[in-house]
Amino acid sequence: MEPTIIKSRKPQYLTAECVGCKTPVEFPIPKSTGDVTYIECYVCKQVLSIDIQYPEKGASASASTGTSSPKSSSSNNNKKDGPSSKPKRTGTGTDASPLETELYDILGVPVDATPAQIKKNYRALALQNHPDKNPDPDAHAKFQKISEAYQVLSDPKLRSDYNMYGHNKDVSPEGGFVNPEAFFKQQFGGDRFVDIIGEISIGRDMRDALNDPEDETTAGLSPEEKAKREASANESKDKARDEARQARVDKLVKNLIHKLSIFTDGPCDLEAAKGYQEMIRLEAEDLKAESYGVELLHAIGFTYTLKAKQYLGKNEMLGLGSWFHGVREKGHILSETVSTLRAAMDLQQSFTQLQEAEKEAMDEAAKKALEEAAASKGLRALWKGSKLEVEGVLRDVCDKVLGDPAVPKATLLERARALKIIGAVYEGVKPDKPTTP
Repeated sequence: MEPTIIKSRKPQYLTAECVGCKTPVEFPIPKSTGDVTYIECYVCKQVLSIDIQYPEKGASASASTGTSSPKSSSSNNNKKDGPSSKPKRTGTGTDASPLETELYDILGVPVDATPAQIKKNYRALALQNHPDKNPDPDAHAKFQKISEAYQVLSDPKLRSDYNMYGHNKDVSPEGGFVNPEAFFKQQFGGDRFVDIIGEISIGRDMRDALNDPEDETTAGLSPEEKAKREASANESKDKARDEARQARVDKLVKNLIHKLSIFTDGPCDLEAAKGYQEMIRLEAEDLKAESYGVELLHAIGFTYTLKAKQYLGKNEMLGLGSWFHGVREKGHILSETVSTLRAAMDLQQSFTQLQEAEKEAMDEAAKKALEEAAASKGLRALWKGSKLEVEGVLRDVCDKVLGDPAVPKATLLERARALKIIGAVYEGVKPDKPTTP
């Protein structure tokens, strides 16, 4: 029996592996030669930079990033190509043609990427590779590389130096790279929520408390005089905090009224409500990508919904609806206050354990475990305190928005309905499913 002969054809496509979601992708062989080709992953939409080589016997694709391993569709298909397969340039580069592209490749952006593109890709990759959300054992190392690449490329001076000299010159930020965890929090820590919740003050208060120097002018004073001076200083600080909080509330009231007016200034019918709901849904989908974004949206949504139901309940069941939601609000405040105090006490216990470990000369592995536990508890305590603060501020904001005596009652009712729509959408936000490594 004669063997079956299967006809082949000249390769028309190359294959690669997406640096982000690890999905195999294929793409037509470009006609141009010698340049890096940019392709978009059909799954996660990340842009990959691929170096296409055209030897006499066929084309092959080689990745210009060490975090992906594109393979050719030619006879050399089992060979992994990486940065080492690409000859290194010598001399100096330019902004249009950098000496090296490794940092761009890590973020999956072209060398002419705008600051907005760089930030967008950083956000997506940082969230995807954050050790708290990605069980992949290599996620921490990837996360650090992503953070450092962003710190360089987001700084115009460092980016220009990197384009010209690559790693032949120290392009680290002044003072060195910040801790990737701290940098992540800095980039995602609620900054995009500022128009909704304002600037969270608890972190600033903690920083001021830690950095508050000892007052040397109290030397030689009697205990009574020291106490009097301290009370006066505390009174001034409290007054400054109250004024800052009031300014924060007033600004957020204006912001919320403007947001609600998109609904209240219209026909306020069922069709308008559906359109308004979709607008808020799109906003929430964008905001949830922030650090603690889902948790913040749930906290804001709960407060908005409760306050809206309180106002609307005044005209229902002889006002019993408003009474019921008022009782529910007080119960929630008590529960959150107790939960916050427990988190603070848990953190204090960790600090005590660390102090004892120092005295007992505990081995480094056990000590490190305690430090990591304390850091995790510290973050939780800070979040619980921030949540308590945010909800308290927003309750005041809602009371002012729905209790303005200068506004007609019909308008206040429409404000409450719009506030209820926002609250329901925010409370219904669900986190994205974790990416399978």
